[in-house]
Amino acid sequence: MSAGFGIAQQRRRIVRDAEFIVRARSWLSPAIVQLELAPLHARIAFRPGQYVQVCDPAYRLPPRSYSVANAPRADGLLQLLVTAVPEGPVSGWLTGALGIGDRVLVSGPYGTFTLPPQIERPVLALAGGSGWAPLRAMAEQAEQAGFPHPFHVLFSARAEDDVLDAAQMRQWQQAHRPFRYQRTLTRASGQPPLGRIPQVLPTLYADLSGMDVYIAGPPGLVAACTQAARSLGARPGHVHTEAFYSDPEPW
Repeated sequence: MSAGFGIAQQRRRIVRDAEFIVRARSWLSPAIVQLELAPLHARIAFRPGQYVQVCDPAYRLPPRSYSVANAPRADGLLQLLVTAVPEGPVSGWLTGALGIGDRVLVSGPYGTFTLPPQIERPVLALAGGSGWAPLRAMAEQAEQAGFPHPFHVLFSARAEDDVLDAAQMRQWQQAHRPFRYQRTLTRASGQPPLGRIPQVLPTLYADLSGMDVYIAGPPGLVAACTQAARSLGARPGHVHTEAFYSDPEPW
């Protein structure tokens, strides 16, 4: 995953190698596992959209970067979305060998891909795969604030089995008029919308000049969605991106 280091990041206290325990692990799709990590001692104070580094307590594996997939909680819980990569040593450990009650080392937070503390404009979130993690955290932040402005999500998946958190998002949509969640399928038939986000986006929005656009996912998706958003009037200073890699290199 790529992310920038800015002034706001430097002002936050970075916790290094705090011990967390695996509280739960579940498959959200055939390729993505959700880990729930509870702090043993030090908690990590983060803003929705930021990421942490994870490694094993014995330092046998290199650290990897994962966005936190939830808004901050009083108990310090961190939820991470990990894509299972064939022959990926770290993702294989996190999605396979790691068990409930095992310990991991976490450091962070890092990154500047965040919402402002006070949401002042409508938000459009475009995501694919585990790129949904930071945007889900942002959506939780907005939900906790009662969605003061429209918050729309367009999630790209190959097939229905790959769609993440659809049931939870439907509940939010029913409870909050400003919130909208849509998925688009790229390799399966079904109810529209269908196709890749850059092709679907113009059928859903005529003008994005009044929205903040947040885009996260594989580099190709991020680049194509950025171009599509700009073509629909999204202003350069209001398009925010985060590119993810299947088994990312550590910073």
